This record gives sequence, C-alpha cells and structure tokens, in this order.
Amino acid sequence: MTQSDMKIRQATIDDIDAAIKITKANGHFWTPEVDGPEALARILERESNIFLVYEDEVVIGFVLGSWDGARAFIHKISVEPGIREKGIGALLVEEAIERFRKMGAPTVAVAAADGSREEEQDSTTFWKKVGFEPIPARLMIYFDVQGEENED
Repeated sequence: MTQSDMKIRQATIDDIDAAIKITKANGHFWTPEVDGPEALARILERESNIFLVYEDEVVIGFVLGSWDGARAFIHKISVEPGIREKGIGALLVEEAIERFRKMGAPTVAVAAADGSREEEQDSTTFWKKVGFEPIPARLMIYFDVQGEENED
C-alpha cells in the first residue's frame, strides 16, 4: 500500500457506528462512556482531537487522538480483523502524526498493551515498527471520574 492508495479522511458522525463495530470486532470496546457513540461524537466536536477513518468503500479502520497544547496522544487505533497486516494501521498513524505536527505538537505518545494481562495482546511490536520508542512508564487510570452520587 502506498501513499497514493491512501483513503484516509476526517471522520464524521456517520462513521461512528462503523468505528464501534470495528472496536467490538477486535475486543477493544471497554465501556460506552469511553468507546460508545456519545463519546465518539464528543471527540468529533473538539478541534484538537483526531478522529480519522480509512475508507475503502466502507470504513475499515480508524485512529483517535488528542493534543492538549503541549503533547499529543494516540488513544486508539483499530482495523477490521480480517484485513490486518496490510499497512492500514501504519498509514493511519502516519497521518495522525502529520496532523498533530501541523497543530504544533512536538511529540506524540501512545499507551501500548504489552500483553502482560491475560486478555491483552502485545501491541508494542506494531508501535515500534511505526517509529515509537518505549519509555519506562506505567499507564495508570482513575475510573469513575464523574463519581457516584452520595446519598448522605
């Protein structure tokens, strides 16, 4: 696949269902608050976010990311399971990096699954292949930011 074959474009609201379908097919749909239609619609609303799709008659891959003004971060990339290893993911990452570069981002980071949990697949090989370097870090997350209502 070459740059001339690239069919990457900015996602629209009409692409959300396809992105969710791909996410679920890859076993990466964790929670509607983060991966559902409302969350993806919010991503589209913010200019500093990246939501790109690769389309070949239908959407077959996508990448999500954000830039906070100091650093850029790729949050998710997913390609239809039956057509992996064709360079689509690499093209999506390359295009996301280029768009972040144009926004002014000096670096782009990603949290990569290292296969250390049973349900995870190791994605570090892919990220190294597309130019990312591992750094000693541990991704940590605070769940339930919105919090539950206390009934005192």
